[in-house]
Amino acid sequence: MISARVSANAIIAAGVAAAALLYKFSPQEYSFYPRCPVYALTHHLCPGCGATRAVAELLHGHLAAALQFNAAVVVLLPLLLCYFARMYFTAIRENRVDGPPVPRWSWQVALAAVALFAVARNFA
Repeated sequence: MISARVSANAIIAAGVAAAALLYKFSPQEYSFYPRCPVYALTHHLCPGCGATRAVAELLHGHLAAALQFNAAVVVLLPLLLCYFARMYFTAIRENRVDGPPVPRWSWQVALAAVALFAVARNFA
């Protein structure tokens, strides 16, 4: 059985490799990144549309451009990174996978905010 430390380090290595790939090969210049299936079927932007381009712009330090591609990702990414950083350090220190407690209402608020974002970005 693989330990939590090894798994956590493998996930971090994969994340760093993905970020390096995204940094080196911008989605605006290279077309090998997957297209959004929701947009392909409905021609409406889903909450995740533009997320890859937004993260690529953030990696290059272009906050304004990232906000134009997907503001929800720009706002939620620091929260997700903090959450996964805490999980990572728990796995490294205690060799177990355990996330910090998240109140039930926060998931409902986040889901409602993402749904409102999806509707608003198609009508703005």
